[in-house]
Amino acid sequence: MSERRDELVKKALDYFLEHGVAGLSLRPLADEIGTSARLLVYHFGSKDALIAAVMEELQARIQKSFVRLVSDSATKKTAGLMPAFWAWTIHPANIRYIRLLFEAQILAAQNPTAYEHHLKGSSAGWLDLIEASLPASNEKRMIATLCAAVVDGLLFEYLATRDKKRTTEALDYFNRLFLVPEVQRKRASK
Repeated sequence: MSERRDELVKKALDYFLEHGVAGLSLRPLADEIGTSARLLVYHFGSKDALIAAVMEELQARIQKSFVRLVSDSATKKTAGLMPAFWAWTIHPANIRYIRLLFEAQILAAQNPTAYEHHLKGSSAGWLDLIEASLPASNEKRMIATLCAAVVDGLLFEYLATRDKKRTTEALDYFNRLFLVPEVQRKRASK
């Protein structure tokens, strides 16, 4: 990626975090980030390609944070990973990333032709990261899928209600009910 294109992606991400992507118009975006709509099209080819590039940057930032959590010695145990990731996700400094991610997923669900690559890439990337953090098992992909679905559902509920206590308790219950016994079972079989 060229230095200028990379700079535009970062500035556009800041704009998206503040304004969202639904109903995005290139002219106001370009004015805000110090360029022109014509140059945005030159660098990205289309508005959809710009959105895709910005969402890839967002995904990369969030996934880097997840990788740091996984590698952190305090959260190395899978039983501690879900609560640590949840705390990071609902932290006021990070929730805006999640809100934008959900908005893009909804747009992709509404217009799969334009955004299908975003949905598939987002899902596969997360499943790979979650799966890599789980103990060895023939069921890792299934467990990763279940974990992703639980977190997605609880995040959507949190965004809709802002009920941190209830959604955090639900995640903790899932963790105790499913993940903690799974980790203990895997460790006992070694």
